[in-house]
Amino acid sequence: MSEEIRRFTHLPSDRAPGPDYSGPGVEAELTGELPGDHSTDRLGRQAAREGGESYDDLYTARASSALGKVASDDGMLDVRIKAPGELGGPGGATNPEQLLAAAYASCFHNSLTLVAGRQGVRTADATVDTAVTLRKRGTADDYTIATDLTVRLPGVEPEAARRLVEQAHGECPYSRAFMQGAEVHLHVA
Repeated sequence: MSEEIRRFTHLPSDRAPGPDYSGPGVEAELTGELPGDHSTDRLGRQAAREGGESYDDLYTARASSALGKVASDDGMLDVRIKAPGELGGPGGATNPEQLLAAAYASCFHNSLTLVAGRQGVRTADATVDTAVTLRKRGTADDYTIATDLTVRLPGVEPEAARRLVEQAHGECPYSRAFMQGAEVHLHVA
């Protein structure tokens, strides 16, 4: 596959069939050993899937941000957050865009592994590089983000690599959230 950055703005029409989540349980999904049914969230809601079928909740990550740091509820993530120098901040710590880039790269890589595994394609040497750009329009507080993914699949024919990347994009939960809009629930405690 060429080194160029692929910009995706739509779901490919040749989306591979299969589960919508390909996170850490890729191995379980490939072997058919998925966890049990968890069809409602902690508030008893079911999210609608295309065609009216509901999504099953597989895992919920929780994190809090306060006083210049972000931490997960299990303590596995506990980092300081500072605005980068490019945005007028002091730098010297991670920032939300870096965290999103890391999460997206990891999630997309898992989706790629799942899609390729279904087709018997080896991806042990694959890499996914993600760039997240904070963008602003005009002088008002009108911000958005843009993402670029660069996928390298050494040893895979260019056309097969393109097809696998597009299928992974169609199945990656982060890609789908960017393309379709993620479900967001706001709460004031």
